[in-house]
Amino acid sequence: MSKIYHLEAIRGLFAIVLGCVLLPLCLENCAATRPQSSISQYQFSYNNEVYRIRSIFMVEKDERYNELIGKNLLAIDFDQDRILDRISIGTASLPDAQKVYDYGLEMLTKENRLRELTPANHKYTEEKADLYLEMKSFYPENGKPFNQIKIISKKQIVYPEFIVAIDNEADGKIDEILKGTVSLEKVQKYYSDLIESGLSKNGLVKADGSILVRK
Repeated sequence: MSKIYHLEAIRGLFAIVLGCVLLPLCLENCAATRPQSSISQYQFSYNNEVYRIRSIFMVEKDERYNELIGKNLLAIDFDQDRILDRISIGTASLPDAQKVYDYGLEMLTKENRLRELTPANHKYTEEKADLYLEMKSFYPENGKPFNQIKIISKKQIVYPEFIVAIDNEADGKIDEILKGTVSLEKVQKYYSDLIESGLSKNGLVKADGSILVRK
């Protein structure tokens, strides 16, 4: 169900004609600086602060991810699904950083600079009578694995309620709600039920105190 988004790189020269400078909000292809990678950037302002969304495709590792970069802030969207997964630098909360990220992506969408791709990452999903449940496990290079859970309501067809929560330790306990107006206790109930069902169906695995999507 998830959709992956990344910034569409502009290849070739981005016109500097007769000494004119690049537009203040620009999208540029930086592949020349990293031969094995494709990097696109978009700069925008939010609440009088300057931010960048950087979309990276590591060809040699077949990895794609987005970064939200600001003053003393680096947040990562590991699977390019419009949801930030981790704050790598800075003290901002994920929900606050997500607001900035949402705004930047909205600007990109309006300017037709966002391209949709088919997701290829591992996940575990279940469908209930009125809900879609999705769990993804992430494995940062410099950190412990963690889980993200999404809950999508079927009741609102056009704009369904969208809940996203994080289990930072992959220990079966929800630590933070990133999107949605619901209590942590209610999300925990959905998560616990999903874990129990996923383990019984062999879609999830428990190892070394962590509960993760089976690769």
